[in-house]
Amino acid sequence: MKGNMRWLRLLLFIPLLVVLCGTNYYEDPANIFHDYSKDIANAVLNGEEAYFGSGNGDERNVKMHMIKGMPKQVDCITLGPSLSMGIRKQNVGTESYYNLSASGLNFNEFMADIALLEVNNIKYDRVIYCVDSYFFDETFATRKINAALEPYTEYMMKILDGEEAAAPEESGGMEVIKTQLEQAFSITYLQSSFDFIRSNESILLKEKRWGIIDETTKDLAHYVSDGSWVYAIDIRDNTVEDVINHANSYNIERQFAYDRHLSEYYKDYFRKLIQYLLDKGISVEFYLCPLCPTLWERVEADSSHYFMLNEIENFVKEMADDYSIKITGSYNPYNVGITDADFWDSRHVRHDRLDSFFDFKE
Repeated sequence: MKGNMRWLRLLLFIPLLVVLCGTNYYEDPANIFHDYSKDIANAVLNGEEAYFGSGNGDERNVKMHMIKGMPKQVDCITLGPSLSMGIRKQNVGTESYYNLSASGLNFNEFMADIALLEVNNIKYDRVIYCVDSYFFDETFATRKINAALEPYTEYMMKILDGEEAAAPEESGGMEVIKTQLEQAFSITYLQSSFDFIRSNESILLKEKRWGIIDETTKDLAHYVSDGSWVYAIDIRDNTVEDVINHANSYNIERQFAYDRHLSEYYKDYFRKLIQYLLDKGISVEFYLCPLCPTLWERVEADSSHYFMLNEIENFVKEMADDYSIKITGSYNPYNVGITDADFWDSRHVRHDRLDSFFDFKE
């Protein structure tokens, strides 16, 4: 009798497992089972415009595959967070250009990208680096990153410390399979799948998981052929009132390091990295993306607690003086002459206004 009950419980449990794994696999809000990053990167490298159609696309994987497939010699690259994702080849003045920025790019990821470029023997004459607080705030700088990038960060830090370092080997598929198995049976991922269903208002996917931009999809957020980013139409249609509302609700305590100073540890590595790039004959330029005026005034009103941005700007200017590095922009919008109307939200300058306020040309 007891044996029959065990079999009965098992038979009841199996359908639950099937629903759990099936839902996580099909909905896949983080594209763990359906990672089309390489396809998107290849499309971009082939001169096409491509989009993620469902879930959260892995920007870091896209840029990693772009680096692996890039021409071996390019004139210019851009690295930074989402603030610099809209800088295009027209802005920098060369066709030989790739934007390798990714949302929230932090210290570890920046190092990994430099290492990836080196390991893949990519030569570039100039790098535009968008300097943001992510690089110097330990809260963000130490945030766990894409597992595939971690060996590259460690490699680059050893190089900068003058240590012998072997180039990271391509990671095999076992780590990917392990992650997929964990997430297939994950209750947490199931909750994310349910959240994705609610936001999609449907169990069935409404869009392809990725695709090439055409007349029917041009309003979606997407990459263009130099790797830069075009925001979705709802963001492109934001008004100045939307910008002001976003600025007034923005979490400045989290973003701008309440009562925290620059990390000396990361300042030291930043100096080492810039010296390393310059020694290789690479021209370095700094881009300081301003806050919109409404957001800046919120930060300035409590400046006794928010000093990170001013510390970064002073440090960058000191570095620029020491190494004869060009700077464009300032965190203070009044130094640039930019208004709330020139932004899509409180942090991101409208891409069509970049040339009006910043000089990215050599």
